[in-house]
Amino acid sequence: MPTIVRWVRVGLTLFVLVAAVAAARLFAPISTPPFEGPAGRPLAGSIAVAERWAINGVEQSVIIRGRDASKPILIWLHGGPGSSETPILRVLNGRLEDSFTVVYWDQRLAGQTLDPHAPAPASLTVEQMVADLDVLVNRLRVRLGQDKVILVGHSWGTMLGVLYATRHPEKVAAYVGIGQMADKPRAEALSYAYAVDQARRRQNGEALRQLREIGPPPYSGEEIFVQRAWLDAFGGASYADMSLPRLILMSLGSSEANWRDLYATSHGGVLGARLLERQLLSRNLDRTYLRFDVPVLIAAGRHDHLTSSTLVRDYFERVQAPAKTFVWFERSGHNPHLEEPAKFNAWLVEALRSSPP
Repeated sequence: MPTIVRWVRVGLTLFVLVAAVAAARLFAPISTPPFEGPAGRPLAGSIAVAERWAINGVEQSVIIRGRDASKPILIWLHGGPGSSETPILRVLNGRLEDSFTVVYWDQRLAGQTLDPHAPAPASLTVEQMVADLDVLVNRLRVRLGQDKVILVGHSWGTMLGVLYATRHPEKVAAYVGIGQMADKPRAEALSYAYAVDQARRRQNGEALRQLREIGPPPYSGEEIFVQRAWLDAFGGASYADMSLPRLILMSLGSSEANWRDLYATSHGGVLGARLLERQLLSRNLDRTYLRFDVPVLIAAGRHDHLTSSTLVRDYFERVQAPAKTFVWFERSGHNPHLEEPAKFNAWLVEALRSSPP
């Protein structure tokens, strides 16, 4: 047999084997690995569970992980709405599990919670999402024997976190905002203007054509993704190399991800924009949510033109809280926890240690 034919067959065989392994991995149920102690046994006092909870009539994915389950409860409130970050948070921010009992919750429309076989909801409100969070918080407080939780919101999750922290300070130890929403209508206008300006500077005719076609915000729904795509292409959302394909590839290395996450990535954000975008535009945190009874910590990427880091800083200056902390991430856009994860993880542990409830 000619050598080249033999090598082609070997190559095809390896390709089939790799494809089979990848398919088996993608279609397997999610899991989360235990913390290991001596002799490879589960570490005493740790917690590592992946569960599905019925929350206000919807089965939702909840993963709880901590090297010491008595450590403070930290709940991630992901962005979107409809954009789960659970797998990539495990990859890049898993070190936080050494200092906290970390809860990864896929909200309605997102990640493992979005049911690919169910019809899309006809309606959804911000208040329903806040009510879901309240159920989650109450169950965690009982299960883990703690009075309060730390809320860490990203993007849309910051609106959810602000609403909850100001309404239920008795249940919240601290609020942390990343890519903080403030004056959303103004932020959207600035975001669009930045994308148009960058398209002109770069002489990108296709970008200018598409941006002019959708026009400035507000948008009725899916037009927002055209603006977001060009914003990201011009470094106004992700400053570091954090493209969506790269994030997906990194996420699929986590046992907490499978094919449902791939489905949700392409469907959840669209549903979220369609059902909730106008509700978000009507809630201006910069005007109505300035007083907190819990410590407030804000992490802002210097190059964030999505929520506008300038508006975020202005909002922070006006916030009244028992303690408050602001930090710039100089090499980040809208996602400092993903773009500078080591710096973010270290900052969060130290900042929360310095801002007791």
